[in-house]
Amino acid sequence: MRKLLLSVVALSTTLITSCSLSETSCSDEDAKVALEAAIRKGLENVSMERAADDDGDLLIGASAIRASISNLKLIIDDIRTTKKDPDSTKRFCTGNLKIVFSPETFASANSARELVGLPKLDAAIDRADLEKGVDYLKGSLDYSVQPTDDRKKVFAEFDGESNKLDIFGEVVAASLLKTKIETKVRLQKEEEEFARKQEEEAVQNKLNADLEAAMALRKASNEAIGVVWNSIQSEVRQQLLPQQRAWIKQKDAGCRVEGLQESTNSIEQRTVEAYCQARLNNERTNQLRQYTYYEGSY
Repeated sequence: MRKLLLSVVALSTTLITSCSLSETSCSDEDAKVALEAAIRKGLENVSMERAADDDGDLLIGASAIRASISNLKLIIDDIRTTKKDPDSTKRFCTGNLKIVFSPETFASANSARELVGLPKLDAAIDRADLEKGVDYLKGSLDYSVQPTDDRKKVFAEFDGESNKLDIFGEVVAASLLKTKIETKVRLQKEEEEFARKQEEEAVQNKLNADLEAAMALRKASNEAIGVVWNSIQSEVRQQLLPQQRAWIKQKDAGCRVEGLQESTNSIEQRTVEAYCQARLNNERTNQLRQYTYYEGSY
C-alpha cells in the first residue's frame, strides 16, 4: 500500500514558537499546507509511474508532469477530527479533497486511453468512490497531522488512499501522454500500412510472375501442337479437323471452369486457366503424334 509523507516548514515565527503548533489541529493552515504538498508529491509519483514505458523511461519529461500538477487547484474542506489522543500530538482527520482539472484534461485523458484500447475513466472513478464533475474529481480523504518535537515542521501522512490517488494521477499522466500516444499510434498505423502495401506488392508480383510463367508454358505448348499438327498429312488433317475443333472448344471451356473454381482473383484464374491449357495441349500433342508415323489415313 502506498504511503505518502511530506513535511513543510511552518509559515511564521509565531507558529514555530507557539504552543499551538505542538498541538496542531486537523484544520490548521500549516497542516493543510503540509497535506496539500503531500498530495501533490503523491500525484507526481503516480503520474511518473503511469508515464513510464516498460523499461522505466519516462515518455514525457518530469518537469512537464511537475508543472501540470503544480497548476492543479486543490481544495480541502469539510475537515473534521476523527481521533485525538491526549498523550500524543498526532491528530487523525477526515476531509473532502477536490482537485479541479480543465474539461480538456478529462477529454485528453479519455482519448489517450481509447487510443491504447483502454476503457474510459468513468468506471475506475466510480470504483474509487469519487465524484466526477465537468472539471473536477472529489472524494473523502483520511489523513493524520503531527508537529515535530522541535515544533518547526508539520507532517501530513495518509494511508489507504492509493486507489483514489491512482485515478488522479492517471488523469494527469494520460492527458499529458495524449500527443505522444497519438504520434505513436499514427506511426504504428503508417508502419502497418507500409508493411501491408509491401506485402500486397509482393503478392501481386508473385501473381504476375506465375501468370507470366503459365502463359509462357501455354505458348510453348501451342507451338508444339502446331508443329505436330502441320507434320500430319493434309488428308489426315482434314479427317481430324472436326475432332480437333471440338477438342479445342472442350479444352477452353474446361480450363475456364477450372480457373473459376480455383480462385476469385482474376490473375489467379487466368494463371490456372493457362496452366490447364498447357497441360491439355501437351496431352493432345502426344495423341496427335501417332498420326505422323504413317502415310495412310486413320
